[in-house]
Amino acid sequence: MYLLDTNVLSEIVRPRPDARVVNRLLTLRAVDLFASAVTRYELRYGACLRKDTARFWARLQVDILPLVTWLPVTSEIAEAGGNISADLRLQGRSAGDLDPLIAATATAHGLVLVTRNTRHFERVAGLRVENWFVES
Repeated sequence: MYLLDTNVLSEIVRPRPDARVVNRLLTLRAVDLFASAVTRYELRYGACLRKDTARFWARLQVDILPLVTWLPVTSEIAEAGGNISADLRLQGRSAGDLDPLIAATATAHGLVLVTRNTRHFERVAGLRVENWFVES
């Protein structure tokens, strides 16, 4: 079962989506695909920066949002995300403000995190990460 990062889901609506990512998504059952509410925030934010916000958001609502089960950021996930962020900072690394919440969501639910940004997550203890954008 997989937690899909924003860069994986947004690949679907790119003009030329990565075939490896799309093919992998098509081989999986919908019940095995999840995303964090943080990813939904990032998708909405990106849509709002476009001149065609309403049209693009409508497309995301049809093409992306129904593909996954959306997981909330609970109090436990927020606290675990704070722990991850502090641990990374103490290691001299940073994953931004939102990626630790995504990592905490994957860990809390026992999901493999699928992302192109493996560097943001590689030092998170107990987190399994896959990059579908590279040959396997």
